[in-house]
Amino acid sequence: MKIKAVFFDIDGTLLTDNRTVSPSTISAINQLRRQGILVGLATGRGPRFVLQYMASLSLDFAITYNGQYILSREKVLFMQELPKEDMPALIEYARQSKKDLSFGTAFGVAGSRIMSFGGGNLAYRLTRMVPASWAGFVNFIFNRFIRKVNPQNEEQLRIISERSIYQMMLLATERETRRLAPQFPRLDFTRSSPYAVDIISKGNSKLVGIERIGAQYQFSLDEVVVFGDSNNDLEMLAGIPHSVAMKNGTKKARQAAFYITDSNNHDGIFKALVHFGLVEGASYVSE
Repeated sequence: MKIKAVFFDIDGTLLTDNRTVSPSTISAINQLRRQGILVGLATGRGPRFVLQYMASLSLDFAITYNGQYILSREKVLFMQELPKEDMPALIEYARQSKKDLSFGTAFGVAGSRIMSFGGGNLAYRLTRMVPASWAGFVNFIFNRFIRKVNPQNEEQLRIISERSIYQMMLLATERETRRLAPQFPRLDFTRSSPYAVDIISKGNSKLVGIERIGAQYQFSLDEVVVFGDSNNDLEMLAGIPHSVAMKNGTKKARQAAFYITDSNNHDGIFKALVHFGLVEGASYVSE
């Protein structure tokens, strides 16, 4: 098997539940890079968030905002703004429904203070302990009570809507998203969380992002290994022959993948790369 590139999702995949990169994963990445294999990220997070991992792990590139913004260590490789004409209707929906909305720019995510908290380490740990079936109740608490104490700044939303926006994030359940999506045929709605939905341009995804990088760096999809755990990884996991779902991933992610490895907390990345013959040794594997 000739592999030229490996891509990792971040939350629940590259990172453990303690929000760290395990020693076994660092060892695996170093072995890949010594073989000349390109290593990158494929995430719904923004470019500002990924820079710390690109620097500390010497990664080659990152697909951010679910394929909307792609960068290498040297330059931006691709970027596509959301259709401006759809933003007023989304903002109005969020206002009328009293739902928080965030905007992903090249310099970070702004808009909702609640969702900014939700992207942090503490909120991540809390949501990992809450069953997905409670998503509707959690959204109700956020939207009906917390917003009264910490309301979203409507003026800030107006200003942000005039900037270059690559992804929008709406605090909404999966059922609400299914009702909303048909109203916006130019947009795709994808989820990495039961509590919020990522809104991107129709036709973009992590898989399409990998194809874009492959066209520039001369590799095909059958020369790639990808790792993921969430529903926004489904197209990527199903569309790449050597795809790996984490044991802690969603049921849909595990069903879409070619191979299921151990969890993000138990050296899942290292074990899968050993399975594929891409790294050697088991000194970092913990049971």
